[in-house]
Amino acid sequence: MKKKTVILFSLIFITYSGSAVNIDTSYIQKFKNLFAIKSFFLNNGFQYTITPQNNNLFDQKQLNNAQIIYTANIPPVTGISINAKGVGFTYIFKFTNDYLDTTTSIKSGFKQFQINMYGNKFGFETYYQSYSRFYFHYNGDQILLKKFNSVIQASQFGMSGIYINNNKKFSYNAAFNQNQFQKKSAGSALSVIAFKYCEIRGNNLIPDGVRKYYEYSSLNSNRNYAFLFQEGYAYNLVKNNFYFSNALFVGVGLQNQLYDYPPYRFHKIGVPLSARGKSSIGYNGKIFSGGIYANVDFAQSKIKTLQTEQFQYTYGLYIGLRAITLTKPKYLIRQEAKRKKEAEKEAKKEAAQKVKDDKKKAADTKKNKK
Repeated sequence: MKKKTVILFSLIFITYSGSAVNIDTSYIQKFKNLFAIKSFFLNNGFQYTITPQNNNLFDQKQLNNAQIIYTANIPPVTGISINAKGVGFTYIFKFTNDYLDTTTSIKSGFKQFQINMYGNKFGFETYYQSYSRFYFHYNGDQILLKKFNSVIQASQFGMSGIYINNNKKFSYNAAFNQNQFQKKSAGSALSVIAFKYCEIRGNNLIPDGVRKYYEYSSLNSNRNYAFLFQEGYAYNLVKNNFYFSNALFVGVGLQNQLYDYPPYRFHKIGVPLSARGKSSIGYNGKIFSGGIYANVDFAQSKIKTLQTEQFQYTYGLYIGLRAITLTKPKYLIRQEAKRKKEAEKEAKKEAAQKVKDDKKKAADTKKNKK
């Protein structure tokens, strides 16, 4: 926990220290953001798959058909995001336990929190998500009906630091948080360093119908701790106050994978693959903003006899209001103050010289009269 706290505050410090970068004001307009609020209506999805590998007793098709697909039961939900002085906090919630839940006997369990801070050069994001009440099925199931397990739960936690390469012309904040204004279309290469934790747990994750295909047939939980490095690119296409932004990241990392199959437990160091995509289109005005967006996140982990994948998606619409005043970057304000001071100094110098010249002229005139 201590190490996570150190990493968290280090990323926050880097984000704020990067906000002093000189930007090209013909491309990016800053807001003096006093307060902003957004409301969301969205759909979330989370899918966790487990696939047996390298079992010599069965062919590859049989192993693929034994892949177990867990899908979290999440109805459409509502969220709210508050941003003050560049720090944003998002909470996703349901009004009641069965808010917009179309099932009669299965109620959803879902929570999501998110914090983000975006400077000019660096960005910081952290999140927590928890899921309970899963449907599951496997391809070899002849009935192909999704069964339900109320015991299985999953959770994710992560934090990431984002470096914006073209930080003078491209605003990641304007593209995906709308707390700055992108005046001209621009893009940038992006580098991400992230920590991610993901866990799925239950009384037994392997159904009886496919247990024979798995070496660890009594698997109760799988926990992954990963440090990831991703490279990506983002672009924001703008026209007046309308925007269309996209970003794609891909990468690898180093991961500690823990598997519990009572009474045994083992861990494995792996190299996970990961990918992430973001897209948003809408209107970004001085006071009002709104639009639709979609995010997807994929990660794959593999050991000799088992492969796991996590796939998460979010799509929805948002409406935002903010209390802002347009302002210039501090370095421009300093430059203008310096120029004003120099101009005042020059004016005083010219006035003093004029007084001196006038006195000299008056003395010469008096001398000539004599």
